[in-house]
Amino acid sequence: MIFDNIVFCIQRMGGISVVWQELLQRALIDPDLDCTILDYDKGQNNICRQSLHISNPISLKARRMERYRIPDVHYSEKALFHSSYFRVLQDSHIRNITTVHDLTYHFYRKGPAKWVHLAEEQHALSHSAGVICVSENTKSDLLKLYPWLKEECIRVVYNGVGRNFEPLPNAENEGYLLFVGNRAVNYKRLDIAIRVAQLTYTPLVMIGGQLSQEEDRLLRQTLGEGMYKAVSNIPNEQLSDFYNRALCLIYPSDYEGFGIPIIEAQKCGCPVIAQAVSSVPEVAGEAALLFPHQATETMAQEMADAVRQLKNGTISRTALQEAGLVNAQRFSWDHTYQQTKEFYREIYNK
Repeated sequence: MIFDNIVFCIQRMGGISVVWQELLQRALIDPDLDCTILDYDKGQNNICRQSLHISNPISLKARRMERYRIPDVHYSEKALFHSSYFRVLQDSHIRNITTVHDLTYHFYRKGPAKWVHLAEEQHALSHSAGVICVSENTKSDLLKLYPWLKEECIRVVYNGVGRNFEPLPNAENEGYLLFVGNRAVNYKRLDIAIRVAQLTYTPLVMIGGQLSQEEDRLLRQTLGEGMYKAVSNIPNEQLSDFYNRALCLIYPSDYEGFGIPIIEAQKCGCPVIAQAVSSVPEVAGEAALLFPHQATETMAQEMADAVRQLKNGTISRTALQEAGLVNAQRFSWDHTYQQTKEFYREIYNK
């Protein structure tokens, strides 16, 4: 079994890095797997990579544009190759596995970045014996975009949620809205979260990178000094603390392949307000306040009304917390790993 750590060169932190870390830390101690790890010098600063203890990896120097190149290794024996991000080996004895986390480049990107990514994605899919999708919605989108894929070669394997996410006994509701996600991509809809905070006079805490000057200016103008904070590069324990102390997670994203923050929040007892699109209803279940896609201001007004009702008790925060804790039990990284391992065995034995 060959694992390719290329995602650690692409991200310093991110959802795909988390998924890959959780997969590797279980594979590395699994006596049923003979693991070979392709590791890269440029990936050592990745936060998730730093938490992994890998004995005797194949240490490689990342070449120029490494993420778009075929790994510089060759195998003459039958093996499975699973890359963390759209790479394949073309040796005749290799069976490739590709994971599709979302299809955002198809729907929300333009220009050369989109063209390059789609070429990379299509190349990986066309050379893969098996494809993992992180939700039924992602699988449905994938088959619409690539109808030539064989459905029997696709397996839906849900993401999990880390053990560090749990209710903290002494955590008190500090009354802020929590926004978790990459603010650089417009489909996460930070604009709606800001508008909800403005309409409800509620502080906004954002996890996911330092503020740009433009973001800081916008937040000062709309919310005012002391009504917002941005936090970046934090460990799970600290993120769990933010979930525990939030009034709720505000998650107005237009598209999600899975939506890990929803489950993290629910497992911490943090109510979730989200847009009912793509995989969100599938993942959140009936344990979140979900709103259909609509005009931006209408969406913000309706979410703001839900925040007010959480504050005044018209909507039971306790009931949402309890429902979220139950829903989160559907997801675990151990279960994710076992399903992935079963798929490996299935593809290897074909």
